[in-house]
Amino acid sequence: MLVLFTALSLLRLLSWVVAAPADDVHRRQSLRCTTNSFAGVVNLPGVTVTIERAVSVSQGGSYREAGNLGFPNTIDVLPALCAVTVRVTNTTDVPIKPVSSYRFGMFLPTAANWNRKILTVGSASFAGGINWADMGQGPHYGFATVSTDNGHNSAGSDLSWATPASLYDWGYRALHGSVVVSKLLIAQYYGRPLTYSYYAGCSTGGRQGLREIQYDANTFDGAIIGAAAWDTAHLMPWISKIAVDQLSNTAGRLRAQQMSIIAAEVLRQCDPQDGMTDNIVSQPDQCNFNISTIVCSNPSTCINAQQAQTAQKIWDDYYANGRFVYNGFGKTSEDQWSIYFGADSTLTGFDFDYERYWIYNNTQYTWQQYSNQTVLDSERVNPGQATANKFDISGFRTRPGKKGGKILMYHGLADGVISPRTSLHYYNQTISAMRSDLASTRSWFRYFEVPGMQHCFFSNRYNAPWNFGAPGAASALRLLPTLGVGLPAVGDGWSVPGHLNDSNYDALVALQLWVENDKPVDRIIASAFNADFTTFRTRPICPYPQRAVYDGGNANDAASWRCA
Repeated sequence: MLVLFTALSLLRLLSWVVAAPADDVHRRQSLRCTTNSFAGVVNLPGVTVTIERAVSVSQGGSYREAGNLGFPNTIDVLPALCAVTVRVTNTTDVPIKPVSSYRFGMFLPTAANWNRKILTVGSASFAGGINWADMGQGPHYGFATVSTDNGHNSAGSDLSWATPASLYDWGYRALHGSVVVSKLLIAQYYGRPLTYSYYAGCSTGGRQGLREIQYDANTFDGAIIGAAAWDTAHLMPWISKIAVDQLSNTAGRLRAQQMSIIAAEVLRQCDPQDGMTDNIVSQPDQCNFNISTIVCSNPSTCINAQQAQTAQKIWDDYYANGRFVYNGFGKTSEDQWSIYFGADSTLTGFDFDYERYWIYNNTQYTWQQYSNQTVLDSERVNPGQATANKFDISGFRTRPGKKGGKILMYHGLADGVISPRTSLHYYNQTISAMRSDLASTRSWFRYFEVPGMQHCFFSNRYNAPWNFGAPGAASALRLLPTLGVGLPAVGDGWSVPGHLNDSNYDALVALQLWVENDKPVDRIIASAFNADFTTFRTRPICPYPQRAVYDGGNANDAASWRCA
């Protein structure tokens, strides 16, 4: 593992380990893994901390929290660690805002394996519950790892839990409070101060990371931000608007078959246009696509003209009364359109639950009531103050008395859940708000586009390189059996199969080198896998505006490509 210590602390650790055999060291760690080890540590105004549970997990063991609706699966192949569950109540916002109440979890590696760093892991969608699965990756690197339940317990597609208090907790309070309290508990547990604080999250997790950086510039030293759903106030009305487009025009409805036809034609036309015919569309927004080639009367091979118009609306940016609202999806996203727009129950249910539960508090709200006014109402309410649109984060870049923070942001260009154009929009807005330029911004904030990658992890049907140690990728491979398609659990539960802890292939290792050793992340090699999960192909992903350029040789080998 990458373990960075000062010379003095290393000598102290070595002397302690030499004095106690390895088995004895683990025994001492297990004895300390009790709720009493954390009692009375936190003394903050208005904050009450309750240690609910502390359980030792042996090397190679597993962990699961019963009753966790958002993250119900067992996470396995863990290193030896202490799993701790903490409940926090905070009254400091009262009476301006309601009382905050949330839980968080900690995976604490053995004292011998701790790298003196904390890794905070983000959540997913609208889920409530501690994200133990993605936390499982952190202790392998040596991190004390933390994640919050966001102040509620629910499945990811459930928005009905919303109350004023729980919305603020989901929006930002639970994550911020969890990091503040966990840092105190971790320092007490190990008897040593933390040296660095990192963050990793995708989708809602990406939003949480950006929101926290905007709220408190000193929380994290470095952050991996993936496919961030940062613009809640506009994302959700956009979903509703596209649903209205489909529900109001039966002939224009897109079903899974039509989405598949469109996806295949996008690849056929767009793949050669990027200079390499390889089943990867490297520049989707540069594709000159003619949808009329698949408009005909044969429904098994074509779509009709009104369905073509619906597809174009999904790709187009959304403007309401002449004002930009939200970016449409990019080409190659079509394989994921069914998540929001596939089933009738989703179109009339989830796609309008934001209005029902978060904006209007009206469970009888129907799709026919949607209008452009909803955009204005969403902006006005800004549920939970979740939207992360304070683009000037100068305080994170230059922090008095410590190194400036670093952000590694990425987005899959085949993402059909959060448009990749929203990440580029965020990046450009940050440059503008800070009155900076691209060259200066790249010294501390780099954005990587990943052709063929879908939302957060995995690729579309054509298996583009997607795995580069991003948040949730390793746990997704371990949870493959839960998909019900006959795939086994794969990998070591962390990093990238075949390239463990290698900064050339693992974004989290690369980020640490950037933060701690001032080594910029100039490229990361992404991997795709065969059916037996041997490596199928590799390719570099590059910091914007660079892209991978083919130099000749084996096109499936990253060595044949450069960033330019």
